Amino acid sequence: MLSNILATLPILLLFILGMLLRRTSLFDGRTIDQIKAFVLTFCLPALLFESFLGLDVGLSESVAIILIYLLCLLLYAVGLFITRLFHIQSPYFAQLMTGFEVGMLALALFSAIYGPSHLYAMAFVSIGQTLFVFTIQSSTLASIGSAKRPSLTQIVRQFVTSPISWAMAGGIIASQLTLTSGWTRLLSPLGDTIHYLGLVTVPMITITIGWSLAIEANVLAKSLVTIAVRKAIGIPLALLFNHYIIIGLLKMEPIFAKAMLVMVLCPPPFVIAAYMSQDDQQESAYVNTTLSVDTVVSIVLVMIATTVWR
Repeated sequence: MLSNILATLPILLLFILGMLLRRTSLFDGRTIDQIKAFVLTFCLPALLFESFLGLDVGLSESVAIILIYLLCLLLYAVGLFITRLFHIQSPYFAQLMTGFEVGMLALALFSAIYGPSHLYAMAFVSIGQTLFVFTIQSSTLASIGSAKRPSLTQIVRQFVTSPISWAMAGGIIASQLTLTSGWTRLLSPLGDTIHYLGLVTVPMITITIGWSLAIEANVLAKSLVTIAVRKAIGIPLALLFNHYIIIGLLKMEPIFAKAMLVMVLCPPPFVIAAYMSQDDQQESAYVNTTLSVDTVVSIVLVMIATTVWR
């Protein structure tokens, strides 16, 4: 128990460091945005590429990708149902019920607790939700307040040109290659460069998340209710998915079930905020406060869950 708590403490401390840095003049909003862009373009893809190198799953187990995609779709449908049932005015409530922030949080937490050598499990379970975010979620987000949805061509282009997609595909392909000792030695500097880039992902992401924490008191109660509903629906579904699908049907290693739980405990994708119109200050405050508070809640829940379930 103590070892799990100690393993996640660096993440919590880096998060707090980011919050403290906001009170200084060392970073401003533009610098933080530039750091995030660098991490998402180079560091995170490097980390994912290296993670997928260790992935070894069969074709039958890959059905989990489709099922996780469908799980995200189910959560979105449940969000829409709750929105209509309780006449919720915000068009973003359903969006906040689905998707998970893997790149900017789940990977960092999972790596801290289970070690970088097991990141392949988180990388694998995130494929389905990443596809969901790039397709349905990005499409519906773009259509909020707009009469026109992105075309299928635009969605495919966005996915295909993403460094994240290239990293995942590259890692899977590279994991299937068998190189001679000569090629291995020749490519070693490139591998070391990718490794070093990946190493800075977790601290840089965690600090920027802490710096970006934004909580508006006037929408805090609404955000807390949203988070409570999301967790109350998502956690039982994740436990059932682990028991009947990952462990029961597919008979995958327990580390994949642990990755699934950590992912579902994490907040919605931060990209939701990027699709919002800043002119709508009330909705912007609601979404940003929900994402910020849920980030703190998620870190605490992951610490508790991984301590209880080893």
